[in-house]
Amino acid sequence: MDVLKDFHISFTGLKDGKHSFDFQIGKKFFDAFEKNGPDNSKILDSQLDLLIVLYKQENMLQLEFQINGQVEVACDRCTGLFWHPVHLNEMLIVKFGPETYEESENILVLSETEHEIQLEQYVFEYISLSLPMRLIHPEDDEGNSDCDLDFLESYQEKEKPEEEDIDPRWAALKNLKENNKR
Repeated sequence: MDVLKDFHISFTGLKDGKHSFDFQIGKKFFDAFEKNGPDNSKILDSQLDLLIVLYKQENMLQLEFQINGQVEVACDRCTGLFWHPVHLNEMLIVKFGPETYEESENILVLSETEHEIQLEQYVFEYISLSLPMRLIHPEDDEGNSDCDLDFLESYQEKEKPEEEDIDPRWAALKNLKENNKR
């Protein structure tokens, strides 16, 4: 079963007015994007509720996306996994025209011959773009990081430069440089 097909909404049989669609977004959703090509997503798993409210009018559609829940991501500092909260509301306006193209960030022109709208890419992008650029474990109640301290300590030990035998000519230059700083 194609998980992404669930996010195709047929609007031709709907009456004008308000219509609601509920979805659960889990790991299979993001795995499906990976199968269709590299998604470069940082999301490893998710527990998200998606409510799409579609307002159908004679010559346009308005779609309101409400996404709430959490996604599992890897910390950029310690590589440990943690759950990051997601709460967002987005709006997409769909107009009809001779061909399908994106007019702007939130306006899609859909061909007049289309009978359904495919929303999986929009959902994926809304979730991905809601994440901060740098994902770091949140702090606990006392203001301390929840990062894996053992990993950080071992990483810092590996980063310490070892003392090397320095060519005496360079050592003399280094001493000269240090004396000029004083």
